[in-house]
Formats: sequence, C-alpha cells, structure tokens
Amino acid sequence: MRAGALEKLSDWDVYRFGLEVGARTLPLAPRDALKRLVLPVEYIRCAEFRYVLEHLDVAADHQVLDIGSPKLLSLFLAARVGARVWATDLVDYFFPAYAAYAACVLGGHRERFRMETQDAQGLTYEDGAFDRVFSVSVVEHIPGDGDVAAMHEIARVLRPGGLVCLTVPWSDRGYVEEFQRPDSDAYWVKPGDGEPVFYQRAYDRDSLRKRLLGHHRLDVVDVSFWGERRIAVEDAILSRRLPRLARYAMLPAHFALNRLFLRRLGEAEPSRKKVACVTMRRRAT
Repeated sequence: MRAGALEKLSDWDVYRFGLEVGARTLPLAPRDALKRLVLPVEYIRCAEFRYVLEHLDVAADHQVLDIGSPKLLSLFLAARVGARVWATDLVDYFFPAYAAYAACVLGGHRERFRMETQDAQGLTYEDGAFDRVFSVSVVEHIPGDGDVAAMHEIARVLRPGGLVCLTVPWSDRGYVEEFQRPDSDAYWVKPGDGEPVFYQRAYDRDSLRKRLLGHHRLDVVDVSFWGERRIAVEDAILSRRLPRLARYAMLPAHFALNRLFLRRLGEAEPSRKKVACVTMRRRAT
C-alpha cells in the first residue's frame, strides 16, 4: 500500500478486519475467534482508532511501535498497510490470542507483527528506532509520573520527523485521579491485600499540557476531542449493574452505537464522556 493511502481507512475497515480475523481463526482457536466475531472493536475504541488512522499516516515501509493499545489496530496495520509493527504491553495477557490471529491473517508475512513485553517508562529499543508510535488509552493508567516518563521514552525512540498519536480520557471538571479495588478482571495488577490501587487519570487542559504535550523534542500537530454529548451510552452498556448476559447481548451493537453517539467535540463543550486525541511530531534536532 502506498504512503498516504491510510487516509482512506477508518474504524469501519478495522471493524470488518476484526470480523475477518474471527472467521479465519475459528478452526484454530474457536474461543478467541468468537470474541472477535461478537465484538470486533469496543465502543469508544472505534473513535480512537478512527483518529489514529486519520492522523498517524502509516506507510508500508514504516516501523511502528504500539505501546499497550488494544492489539487489533496493530495487527490491522501489519496486515492491511504492510507496516512492520511492534505490539507491546506491560503483561502478555493478550499475546496467545493475537498469536493465533496473526498466524491466520498474515500467512507468510508473520514477521510484520511482533509482540513484546515492554514497560512504557523504560523501553528497551534504540534511539530513533521507529517512524511512528501510537498508544490508545494507555498512558493514563501509569501511576505517579509514569505518563511523563512514557513521553520521554516515546520522544527518544521516535525518529526525527516521526509522528506519535495518543488518546487519553478528558475531564470537563478538572484533573481527576481514579483508584479502584482490584478484581478478577484486573490482569495488570499483582495480587495484593485488596486495597485500592491507582487505575487512571483524566486530564484537563493544564495537566495535558504539562504531562503529555510539553516535551522539548515533540511539536504538537493536532489536539481533538471525541465523545458523547448528552447520553452516557458507554456507562449504560458496560455497567456492572446490568446482568452479565445483558452486557454480552449489547456487544454486537458497539459499532452502531459508536456511529450514533460519538461525535467530535470542542474542548469546552459539555459532555458525558470525552477523550482527548493528540498528534505530535518529533523535531529534526
């Protein structure tokens, strides 16, 4: 695929790719395949993936680093764009399923998609190793000043002129930090005494500027906001107050609900749910 062709791709293409991945993986790994068939892309991820596809400008000759994002987008860039993608995560929870997916959709081009365990605060890659970097809903989960450390690492491994796209939660009410008691779904937390642990932060203008946009080697190209204006759809479809079967029944509707309720919003526009989407370019010097 030629450079610039990514502009024609969208979250709809990733959604269809997810269905294809599920269908082709069914004979090899039925359980993982069914997960992709039922929910190719989660509700809010549709808007975030759309943003990355519109702004990251990936080409087939690029080396791309994915820092902890939902892995379907990484596999899509390897399979459909032809880029070489390093899909990383702090833990290897997702690796077995995506190894099966990659085997089914990449065929003889399996080398395009590599999965590695990495800590965003201390990446093991050489300086300037990547043409593109993206991280969808990740850096907000790193406790302390981990998001700041991650930005230093991104700037270090990105080649001069390279682009990075990030998406993070936004708060209309000012900077917020959220703590949770770990449960059985908290795969990123080591078993402990059950005390609340840091889960995520939601940024406002000041914290976004100081923590993510202020690196001296990165110039801001774009800051956009996507979310729900009036109806808290995500809270409704993911609410633990709903019976488990009711939540499962809503999964195939995530993409349609995304197109109905997620819109580009202004920074100061009141919302029920909002994400900040950022594109930055590494300076030449």
